[in-house]
Amino acid sequence: MEYRFNAEEWAKLSPDERVLRCRFMASEARKLAETGKGTMREIYLALGKDWQKLADEIEDQSRS
Repeated sequence: MEYRFNAEEWAKLSPDERVLRCRFMASEARKLAETGKGTMREIYLALGKDWQKLADEIEDQSRS
């Protein structure tokens, strides 16, 4: 599966699809962090947290 961020495509996704995409990206970033060294590990961990936070915020907003 290949994901490249495209704003036009993103705008067409439902909130549920956006949440799934964000969680997938968070998972991929965490996998990279497992084998990352030094600063790269920390960057991937932060990226994973940010994708997860975005997923949570989209999910919360869609419930409101």
